[in-house]
Amino acid sequence: MIGPFGPLEPEEFDVVKTHTTVGDSLCANLRSLQAVRPIVRHHHERRDGSGYPDRLHGSEIPLLAQIISVVDVYDALTTRRAYQVSRSADEAIALLRSEVEKGWRDRDLVEEFAALVTEGKLPS
Repeated sequence: MIGPFGPLEPEEFDVVKTHTTVGDSLCANLRSLQAVRPIVRHHHERRDGSGYPDRLHGSEIPLLAQIISVVDVYDALTTRRAYQVSRSADEAIALLRSEVEKGWRDRDLVEEFAALVTEGKLPS
């Protein structure tokens, strides 16, 4: 991952990745947030098992976490960040499609999301 001062060191990226388990822990004692805990915890899992924190595979990843993951990547790419310029909607969709080819994302979810963006039903 690239930070504002260059690439993150592996130890720094390990700290960044804890947001999934820290978020899950923060939700743990709140009854009203029990339903979102799997989304918070698993939105960085990848269908090929290379994600985090639990290295889930395929359908082991909750569907809502997979959906939020697609939206999260799109948002991260199309929003200016300290470590990157914003990309166009077309560039973001192209990157999501490349992640499908790598086995990271579900093709149907990405294509459905792309259709919503293309049809103007989501901000581009």
